[in-house]
Amino acid sequence: MYGAVLNSFTYENSGGNGAGVIILEHEIPDSEKRKIAGEIGLSETAFIKQIDETHFDVSFFTPLCEVELCGHATIAAFFYLGHEGIINGLNETKKVYQRTKAGMLEIEVNFKDSIPQYVLMQQSQPKIYEELEGVDVTKIAKSLNIEERQIGLEGHDIKSAIVSTGLKDIIIPVKSRDVLNNIQADLNLIEDFSIEKGVVGYHVYSMERNQFFARNFAPAVGINEECATGTSNGALGSLLFMKKITHGIMEVIQGESMKQKSLIFVQVSENNHIMDVRVGGKASILKNIYF
Repeated sequence: MYGAVLNSFTYENSGGNGAGVIILEHEIPDSEKRKIAGEIGLSETAFIKQIDETHFDVSFFTPLCEVELCGHATIAAFFYLGHEGIINGLNETKKVYQRTKAGMLEIEVNFKDSIPQYVLMQQSQPKIYEELEGVDVTKIAKSLNIEERQIGLEGHDIKSAIVSTGLKDIIIPVKSRDVLNNIQADLNLIEDFSIEKGVVGYHVYSMERNQFFARNFAPAVGINEECATGTSNGALGSLLFMKKITHGIMEVIQGESMKQKSLIFVQVSENNHIMDVRVGGKASILKNIYF
């Protein structure tokens, strides 16, 4: 086994969200994967086993548990595969596939010369499970230490909603970037409400002059706050597309309040009533890992 620690969704050559990537020559027990993820100590670690030239088995582990899909760890994993020459390209975009517990998903790796530049990952078909009202909104406001009137998106009729493109999140609009950055989250209440609703966590967002900003809290799976989340922003982009707030292409800046600005690119399209959701970004290698 060998691998690396990378930052995914870097912004202006800095920021991004750290993920571990481990290349497996043979399958190992889940208990060992959890142990390795704990030793690496990041929010998620991707474990990759190559099936053939274009197909890969990928599993994702936090230090506490396995999750079905992780956006930033996927970006890190396939950027690293390109860097290591396991995926090859020359001034082109190579399409490969990852088999995950969220399904078989297409990945695009863009190369300049033979160097990987960025990765786009396909997500599962989006689904809105529930729009939240009444007492649920009261609980959300209390857990974020904001007033209920601060929840919403100026100029748009959109509610907090449970949405998934691979992982269920509560997607929560707030009235301004200032409200977003000044949230003092009660992680215990967020964890309790996440468990009650059967979701990974909260993805809170605002819009300022057509630029989107977000924060992500997932204490129920051991992550207090992340500076970049691919799957959550895929769910956000899908919701905004379905509500006709965006036309399908958007960028999200996340991690601003953590002083770890990250940039996530989201692309949503629809053909014959089937939505195609892709999330992408750049990555950088921080250090190599050997076992």
